[in-house]
Amino acid sequence: MQMGRIKARDTILLICYFLFTSMFIYAAASKLMNYRIFIIQMDRQPFPDKYTHLLVWSVLSSEILSAVMMMTFSLRRIGLFFATTLMICFTAYIILVKLNYYGVIPCSCGGVIASFTWTQHLIFNLFFIVIGIVGIYLEQQFSKKMA
Repeated sequence: MQMGRIKARDTILLICYFLFTSMFIYAAASKLMNYRIFIIQMDRQPFPDKYTHLLVWSVLSSEILSAVMMMTFSLRRIGLFFATTLMICFTAYIILVKLNYYGVIPCSCGGVIASFTWTQHLIFNLFFIVIGIVGIYLEQQFSKKMA
């Protein structure tokens, strides 16, 4: 019976890691493949233009770093925390956009995600936050049992 629970927990965690890793690799690759468009979109964000390149590379490197961490066994747990934190930050930004705090703003996401409405973005991000929380919870439960 205990063995079945460990396998279920491991399977759910692998799904969490896989979904986050896939999403961040896809997002970063889409932005890199359309790099000039990504820069233009970031220029239209409500931040001073002098920070555009810093924001561009911060977003890209955070997405890539998060994915690499979750593909590295010893860094998976930290990567999951990092990925969930990123999604919370992106979601907070979307909420401010939805509340019209910044006025009308274009999406700077890549690929298919760029075609989402802000409400669809919010739902998408909330889905990943839930995945992250479930993964963190399962990791915490495993750590408590190991201690």
